Amino acid sequence: MVRDDLARCLGMLSATLLGAIASIGVAADPSACLYDAPAASAVPLTAAGLSERAGWNRIEEDNTSHVFQGTAVLTNDKIAAVLSKDVPELAVYSRQTQELSLCALLRPVCREQSDLKMRRVAIHENTSASVVVDAECVTADGQACHISFELAAGAAFVKTTAGKGVTKLTVKSPCRFAVLPDFFGDDMVLDAEQLGVSQAQIPAENFLLQMIGGGDAILMTVAQNRDNDIRVSLAQNSPRQIESVDISYGKEPNIWVAVLADKEIWHERGVTLNDADKVIEMNWHAPYQALWRVDFSAADGMTDSWQMLLQHPEGKYVMQNWFGEDSSQGQRFGGEFGDRDWNKPGRRRWNPVLGSFSYPCWIDNVGRAFMQPLKARRYVEGGEVCNFDGPAIVYPLDRVKQMPFVTPLEKLTVVDLVRMTLGVGPCEYILDLEGQKRNSRGVATCYARDVINAIYKENTQLQRAPAIDEHLTMAVSFIRNVRERIDQYVVFSREMAGYLEEQKKRDPACAKFCDELLAITKRTDQYFESKRQAIHTPEFAQETADRFRKELLTYSEKDAFTKCEAQMNVFTSIGGAQDGLVAACRTIVKTLRQRAGIAMAQHPELTDICTEVRNRTQKMLRNPTAYEAPQH
Repeated sequence: MVRDDLARCLGMLSATLLGAIASIGVAADPSACLYDAPAASAVPLTAAGLSERAGWNRIEEDNTSHVFQGTAVLTNDKIAAVLSKDVPELAVYSRQTQELSLCALLRPVCREQSDLKMRRVAIHENTSASVVVDAECVTADGQACHISFELAAGAAFVKTTAGKGVTKLTVKSPCRFAVLPDFFGDDMVLDAEQLGVSQAQIPAENFLLQMIGGGDAILMTVAQNRDNDIRVSLAQNSPRQIESVDISYGKEPNIWVAVLADKEIWHERGVTLNDADKVIEMNWHAPYQALWRVDFSAADGMTDSWQMLLQHPEGKYVMQNWFGEDSSQGQRFGGEFGDRDWNKPGRRRWNPVLGSFSYPCWIDNVGRAFMQPLKARRYVEGGEVCNFDGPAIVYPLDRVKQMPFVTPLEKLTVVDLVRMTLGVGPCEYILDLEGQKRNSRGVATCYARDVINAIYKENTQLQRAPAIDEHLTMAVSFIRNVRERIDQYVVFSREMAGYLEEQKKRDPACAKFCDELLAITKRTDQYFESKRQAIHTPEFAQETADRFRKELLTYSEKDAFTKCEAQMNVFTSIGGAQDGLVAACRTIVKTLRQRAGIAMAQHPELTDICTEVRNRTQKMLRNPTAYEAPQH
């Protein structure tokens, strides 16, 4: 019955339920309010019912002793939440657009039982800042359990807190696509049409996005705990949908359920192999300025995540990095190396993994969105080639803060909701802001080359000897830093290979999967050996710098520039080989991470191995050097 009611209600998601929302409309006072409403006028809730509130009793502020005669309704300007009188189930509606949309049904799981009956509803807090109600319910065998629901003023989310006996939260919100945002690699996208199982386990991440409302809403769950995996239940009828997810509370008591809603706040665009390298207008306009992420599907079942470029009115392209940093502003020392040049004809870019390519997604200066699927996606040089094929999903990941691209204060993104729910400190910890920072020393060899070559070309080396000496030191420091990172990847791959071999011996049934990951893991060693001579050693780079100082620092003959140029080419040759190697190593680790997530969803018996692989890969992906991330 509940499933049928949900399907019927969610069938109205894309319908416009217009009504004159009077005193508490979309632009109303954001204050939190609590009502005692007759079930007949609140289940299911309509825009007219919310506006008229016929028979509803507004519970006065600070009244926490009220005994509910009907059903509890919690409202603010963004959310309306209706708590069923008979069962502990909260219906969450979005009021962020002109439509009133049912986005989810929330139900606690008590001692692995979800068929619970409501015993009573008590008020814990009732102010204009926040309303909190506690649902006391009982299992079939008479065991009591508690869950509380909180709605704060102006919040686009409901906070759920597990009390005695509650272990999980079931979130019912049918959708085809769910996304696990990844702040260190590529997102994991679940497509119900590609999952051939009735239930799937997905990695225990803190965030899950469910793409609902035909493009006009995203349901986001935020959990403090990531100790336990998320169970996904899929409908068996066609078209296939993710019917519900069970999220464990684990050691922490809170799970937030948030709604991002706006016209076309997410978008799906199908891509085929024949679209490779073609410029395609997406027929979608971003509803507001933001850092929009595009998750491209690849033919091998993987996902490639890219941030969309934004085009200035005068034509140039920019992209903001994580957390408000403008990536067009390169830092020569102690940060990124070199300006991000998005502005060559055709948005041409180069990186050590993909070589030369046109950046694949952007929004032009009149707001139109485009994509140009990559011609080929290479894991390592001479390795696999895999084009985009399947749905591409767009959603607002973070705010933009660089003029003229500024996200309006009233609009929200995924990262906003993380901050609002978890708080700044826990948010920074979970997003691992320290791990997002670049691991950089010295200056890139190409930059040092350009500076020193220019000095010798001007024949001013005698006057500028200190600057030459400084840039030689920083070039060697750069080479040493990247080599340390490469060595870390080599150690990681060998330790990972050892772990996988051990798992094969422990459980032969997982051998096929372990062999697949071993084949990917061993590419690091193979690629390292192929580049060993080209990258030389930091000691060789130091010797080259010392020889330059001895032979050329005070050399001013006619051939000084030619000799300088030849010596500096040694540095850039080492630097270029290192850049390609370290970028390929990172791509291999990202591939392992995503493969493990996909395998977990398809084969729950591999959960333990996949969890360990994902934990190890996240640690390895922390603090990259400047040229590791192939999309930036």
